[in-house]
Amino acid sequence: MKNLIIVLALAPLAVSAQITKSGVVYSSHPALDAVEAMNKAFVDGDSKAYVTYFSPDVKIYSIGETEPTGLERDLEITEWWIKNFDITMSRSEGVNPDVIKYKGDKKGVWVMDWTEFMAINKTSGDTVKTWFHDEYFVNNDNKITKWFQYFNENDLGEQIQNSFGAHRNGRVYDEHPLIKKVESLIKSYETGNVGEMASYFSTDAKFDRKGGGDFEPYSKISLNERAAIWAQEITANPTRVMEEYGYPDAIRYEKGDGGWEVLSWWYHIGITEEGEEDRTFIHLSHSFNDEGKISREVLWVE
Repeated sequence: MKNLIIVLALAPLAVSAQITKSGVVYSSHPALDAVEAMNKAFVDGDSKAYVTYFSPDVKIYSIGETEPTGLERDLEITEWWIKNFDITMSRSEGVNPDVIKYKGDKKGVWVMDWTEFMAINKTSGDTVKTWFHDEYFVNNDNKITKWFQYFNENDLGEQIQNSFGAHRNGRVYDEHPLIKKVESLIKSYETGNVGEMASYFSTDAKFDRKGGGDFEPYSKISLNERAAIWAQEITANPTRVMEEYGYPDAIRYEKGDGGWEVLSWWYHIGITEEGEEDRTFIHLSHSFNDEGKISREVLWVE
């Protein structure tokens, strides 16, 4: 019992020993004054004053970036904002920046800031709004040497585009499972596997063909009829090579019915039994339904 009492008595001391003070937090500091003066120069459109608050070798990281940019690039971005927008920056009620002096750090302090950003497009009058969280390392000369920016990149980018009348209708991907499906479809054609080719399409898939001289219209053919055409092409070209040109794009459209589209470009190289080679440039556009099946194929032949 005596031992149990001693253990219980020491327990609060063990908990308190886990709390270690690593620095001091300030609500006012010359480093914060420098950051606020920098922001004011930005809002005022004074790029000459703006750069004076940075070290010449400042490293600036924006969300998603693994490599920093420097002062020259930041100045280009700043001057673009100044040229195109009237800017205001503020803090909501109850939001206060922090200045942290870490124990043992003799080079400077960290400034943590949260700001509301609003910019009005000078041409359209449209408003762009977002939140920023910024972390600055300010040296003993009150110069910013590091800057980490956090914000909603996608939302801000869309607002900026919209303010210029450039309305986004989706996203483009250069790597996507649907691209792999199209490439597998093409590989099935190279190996002459018509059944496997057909498996990538919905049973009610639509087909179309553009260019390439005289040909049977595809607009009314069924999947079975399209498969018969593939079989004819395979027979006519015992050796087939599909040489990819550039790289495919998978596009997720947002307007209208939306949906996925994969665009790809190829050189179709057919070699007859006599060894004659026919090289044709083609462009393919494949629409996908919600089950991941191709619902429409459009073939452009040079």
